[in-house]
Amino acid sequence: MSKKIIIAMMGTLLALSLAGCGDALNNSQNNIQAQKISNSQRSLTAPFSDLLYGFTAIEKYVANGDYESATTLTNNLYDEFHDAILPPLAAKKGKTYAEKMDRKYDELQEAISNKDQSKITELIKENRNNLKTIAPILGVSVISSE
Repeated sequence: MSKKIIIAMMGTLLALSLAGCGDALNNSQNNIQAQKISNSQRSLTAPFSDLLYGFTAIEKYVANGDYESATTLTNNLYDEFHDAILPPLAAKKGKTYAEKMDRKYDELQEAISNKDQSKITELIKENRNNLKTIAPILGVSVISSE
């Protein structure tokens, strides 16, 4: 009889230990999901930094009358803005909100093409403020380079 009790206790211990492993597996899956979220937020930090730094560089190019470099940089930043920032912004705030932000960037490109220095300064400031507004919406913290 004691042999049956020992076997029953061993079976119970084995079942409990296996049940504990399942909890550890679930915890590790939750940690992986948390890492994915932080990695996606991290992947947005670089485009925000690039754009904010780029606006400062554009201001310098325009001040020196180098509209060709300003145009090249604006076009490169435009691609980064469209590829990295607008899709998650549209997903969070809607397509209309994202298009509103996009229009302001388009206006900046047009002002650079027209070499309208006062409009460029105004639109860089507005686009910089837009990025500072968008960043927390997308869970990104930025340090401005004004």
